[in-house]
Amino acid sequence: MGGLREIIQGLDAGESVRGAAIIGEDGLVIHDALDPGADGEAVAALAVTTLRHAEQFGAACRSGPLQTAVLEFGEGPAILSALTPSATLVVLALPGRDIGPLLYELRLRRDVLTGLL
Repeated sequence: MGGLREIIQGLDAGESVRGAAIIGEDGLVIHDALDPGADGEAVAALAVTTLRHAEQFGAACRSGPLQTAVLEFGEGPAILSALTPSATLVVLALPGRDIGPLLYELRLRRDVLTGLL
């Protein structure tokens, strides 16, 4: 099986991605395909914290378990997608791109991405 970078690049919407990582519930990187300038350890730790707060928000709204969160930043969106209860996919997208197809593909291929664990 290919690595995370190959899987992301193999997506139809893969040209919208500037980096990705799979992180554990402990905030540690399981698999990293981030750009060399990204701080993978900080991305992992902060993504876990963000997910926990988003899950609390969902619980307060009675919205069920969190599946995907999208955060808009000036240099492109960040997508946090739960793969399993203990692993999350972080995808950093390029700015100015339509990420709708990427979100759809990530949902469809969740099992392939989970296979990297």
